[in-house]
Order: sequence, then structure tokens, then C-alpha cells
Amino acid sequence: MCLHGLGHRTGRIEVSRAVSAVVAVALAIAALPSLAARARGGRPPNPGPKLAALAPVAALLAVIAVIVAATARWWLALLVAIPATPLAAWQLPPRRRTRDPVAAGPRPGSDRGPGVLTLRVLTLNVEGGSADPVAMLRSLRRHQVDVLAVQELTPEIVRLLADAGVAELLPFWHLDPRPGSPGVGLWARWPLVPLPPVPGLVAAAPRARIDPAAGHPVTLTVVHPIAPVNGWEHQWQRELALVQSALADTDGPQVVAGDFNASRDHRPFRDILAAGFLDCADAARRRPWPGFTWPADRGIPSLMRLDHVLVSAELAAVPEARIIRLPGTDHCGVLAVIEFLVG
Repeated sequence: MCLHGLGHRTGRIEVSRAVSAVVAVALAIAALPSLAARARGGRPPNPGPKLAALAPVAALLAVIAVIVAATARWWLALLVAIPATPLAAWQLPPRRRTRDPVAAGPRPGSDRGPGVLTLRVLTLNVEGGSADPVAMLRSLRRHQVDVLAVQELTPEIVRLLADAGVAELLPFWHLDPRPGSPGVGLWARWPLVPLPPVPGLVAAAPRARIDPAAGHPVTLTVVHPIAPVNGWEHQWQRELALVQSALADTDGPQVVAGDFNASRDHRPFRDILAAGFLDCADAARRRPWPGFTWPADRGIPSLMRLDHVLVSAELAAVPEARIIRLPGTDHCGVLAVIEFLVG
């Protein structure tokens, strides 16, 4: 009886291990397409950009595969760790830079000390104007926003924001509202000097200059490259390259905000960062992680970070970044607190 019971128990263990092995292998295989797409930069053709965007999900599947495999066979855990290792490493927060250009100036506290210009920038995709304008105004007040960048700006939501009192908080604007999703706009606490937009994008890409510190202008750019879906993958890649080119041709401090329809899992977006920009959600001393922004209204956790605030890498520091959730839109907003040394 004892031998029979022991054999029965051993059989159940072996079956359990076999099931675990099958599950681990299936999870690892499911992660491989995103691994391959991310490794080649998430570039076209389809479905390369979409698979690369799902790299965070693939990383989670691959890590679970390693854990499950470890309950089956040690050698299987080592095997499935091969795809899991790069996928997980790609999702880790980038290392913060050690040199802070603002550190040499007066140390800012709760008040804005002399020599330091602080900008509080909020970017939000309002999903074709469907975001709640009253909630937007509450968020502007709560976070003392200085610059608001809006994508998918429609004439209707411009009117609703005006009715809600946006001009009382941000009295200057540079807007290009359009029906549907191509409209984009800027509101600011200081006068905006319009600049030529980024050329060649399907959506509006307005640019303007502010000078809040008298002689230390900052160039603002809002972008919304087309999503790499429905045959637009090559246009998406071209638009990100056009954004990079426009930024490279601009001198002085810059802030670039918007729904890039791209993440660090896409090489064209990483190329923009490599050209001299920080993603505030990665560089901030107090930062969200993973800081995903989309989707925000599907009843599931957000899966990727498509919305960004970028700043000139050598000219600014980022004390804080956070994700802002607002009703009525499928994107979370990104709030970035940026410091420029002006003394």
C-alpha cells in the first residue's frame, strides 16, 4: 500500500511538472514575436511596430515562463530565461544621469528660487475631444500647470475648455483644432510666439516660443505622429524622423510633448532621445515606473507608454514626473516638472 501510494504521488508530480513545462514553453513562444520585433527596432513592415509596442507584455509572459519552468525542470528554466532576459532588461527604468545641470545653481525648494526656471508641463490626448473639460481644469489647478499640450483637439473641446475657464489659468494659446484626431494645441501661462510647425505630419504639429524668464526662451513643440496601423507604418517612421530633424534644427532649451504613438521599444523614438533629449518619465528624480499611458479606459491595466514629455538633455533637470488619469479619454496624461538654470 505504501509503495502504491508513493508511486501514485510520484505520478501526479510528474504530470504536474509536464503541465508546467508545456505552459512555460507556450508562454515563452508567445513572447518570441515581440522579442524579434523589438530587437530589430520595431520598424516596418507590419506588424513590426505593433509587436515591439507589446514588448512589456511579452516581458511579463517571459518572466512568468521562467517561474513556471522552474517548478518543472531547472534546465527548462535556464532555456526560457534566454528570451526573458533581454525582454525584462529592456523594460527596466533607464539609469538616471549623474550630472544635474541645475545642481550648480540655487537649490529650488517649494518656492521657485532665483536662477531656476520651473515649468510644469502636462500633455494629454483627449481622444477626439471626448475628455472631460471640467476634469481637465481641475487637474490644471491641482498641479499648477504652466503649459498644456493637447492632441486630438477638436473645435468643440476648444469651446468647452473656454467655457470651463481655461483662459483664467493659461491665458495664452496657439491652437490648430481639427475634426477627428489631427488637431493639436498649446496653452501657456506666458505669451506664445508662434513658430513654423513641424512639416510633413498628417496631424498638426504646432511650435511656439515662450520667454518666462526674460531672455531665456524655451521652444515648445507638440506632436502626434500617426499610429503605425492600417498601412501607415512607413509614414509613422517618416514622421518620427521629421520630428527628430525639426528638433535638431532648433537651438536652445526645448520641450517636446505629445502622443508619439511610440515608446522606448521603438528605435525611431530612441533615435530622438539619442539626439539629445530626456524622456521626463525616465529622467525624473521622482518618476513613475513603468509609467504606461495607454490604454486608459479598457478595464485593464495600461500596457505601454505612448505619451511623453521630452526636454533638452544638457539644459534641464527633471525633479518629478507623474501619470495623470482623466475621464473621457483612452490615454493617461503625463505631467513633468522641469527645471532650467537661468542664473
